[in-house]
Amino acid sequence: MRARPTNHHATGPSGRPPTWTERAAAPVSGASLVVVRVALGVVVLASAARTLTYGWADSLYSRPRHRFTYLGLDWVPQPGPLGIRLLLLGVAVAGIGLITGRAHRWFAALLVVTFGWIEAIDATTYLNHYWFVTLLAVLAVVAPLDGRPQVAAGWVWLIRFQVAVVYCFAGLAKLQPDWLVHALPLELWLPARADLPVVGPLLAEPATAHLLAVAGAGYDCLVVAGLLWRRSRPFAWVAVVGFHVATWVLFPIGVFPWLMIAVSTVFWEPDWPVRARRGARALLARHPEADGTDEAAPVASAHPPTTAPAPPVSAAPPRRVRPLVLGAAACWVAVQVALPLRHLAYPGDHRWTTEGYRFGWNVLLVERSGSVTFVVSEPTSGRTWTADAEALYTPNQIRVMSGEPDLIQQAARAIRDEEAARGHRVEVRVDAWLSFNGRPARRWIDPTVDLAAEPRTLWAKDWILPGP
Repeated sequence: MRARPTNHHATGPSGRPPTWTERAAAPVSGASLVVVRVALGVVVLASAARTLTYGWADSLYSRPRHRFTYLGLDWVPQPGPLGIRLLLLGVAVAGIGLITGRAHRWFAALLVVTFGWIEAIDATTYLNHYWFVTLLAVLAVVAPLDGRPQVAAGWVWLIRFQVAVVYCFAGLAKLQPDWLVHALPLELWLPARADLPVVGPLLAEPATAHLLAVAGAGYDCLVVAGLLWRRSRPFAWVAVVGFHVATWVLFPIGVFPWLMIAVSTVFWEPDWPVRARRGARALLARHPEADGTDEAAPVASAHPPTTAPAPPVSAAPPRRVRPLVLGAAACWVAVQVALPLRHLAYPGDHRWTTEGYRFGWNVLLVERSGSVTFVVSEPTSGRTWTADAEALYTPNQIRVMSGEPDLIQQAARAIRDEEAARGHRVEVRVDAWLSFNGRPARRWIDPTVDLAAEPRTLWAKDWILPGP
């Protein structure tokens, strides 16, 4: 009878099944984490270069006169043209440091400060993939991504969890009639790409949008399970590559698809880069002409050198996870799950109200097009006039602000402060209309409420009118 191979992680001390903490502490190869580190470095380096090349350092970050801030982050300093370039230089340096791998934790900390600073100064520049980069940077500060031979398995699973969060919540968000039944907003977006070669005519067909909507939801919901199961993993990873290349072609989402393709390899066996390197070496050994070496193999020695047998490996005591590390990891996991689910604490549809929408992995979920007019009144004089928001904000800021109520409120407060500087005590109301996934525009903010007097809080905003 052939002996069954044993797994040294299959049992704990005294032959009992290992606890989940023992599984988390079990040593595995750290090679797959090196790929994550290098991919993060390459992406942030490319992102900094693109921001400078396309002039976004000025148009998005240094030129705006006023900023839309995140709640609680009003204190973040607003850099000028020189400051934003220094921050982008810091991002590039951090990227190079992560690629090289030396002192990677320090470079990851530099990335958290510089990249996080840039993203914190204006809420209108929020993108899901920027948030994902920020989270990976934070993990890179503490995770052993330096290429050591062995790491605790828990670190690999923590990175896997972070990638899984993106897919799972993006999939859950698509399980609603607009996406699955009406193929919205894909039915609005895809015809605009009908000029693409080969596939362009297909994108103009309504059936294509319905097919891709169902396929996209199924992909997001099932890809993590497919990557975790060894037998389906190769097919799931091919789907990862195909999906992200397709989204890169169809939508302007920058380097995000390439980052997701690279970090999804963390679902392979932890030592897969080592195996791949050995396989490449074996292939070159069989075909030496492939790497430019002489086809004639050296003559083997009649007395090849002998290798001393390796000493027996003694059974090492099981490692333990430190309580502080375990507690921090548990808190991290809890926050990553709670953030995308916090919209359930608010009344109404978060796709309409946007309450709990950011940081929730609502990827390509809605098309929002709004218009807003700021009506300023001075109670002491009885005067009423319309404020010009274009004097305060850039076109990009106005475009994003018109579809997000918390930003509209910030604009109302900015208009009030501008008038106060001129010696006027005013109230600011809005006439705001929103078109949601191609539906006819309708008023969505109570025009009788003085938005400038409303507090900025995390609580539900009762001045947002019910949606369709």
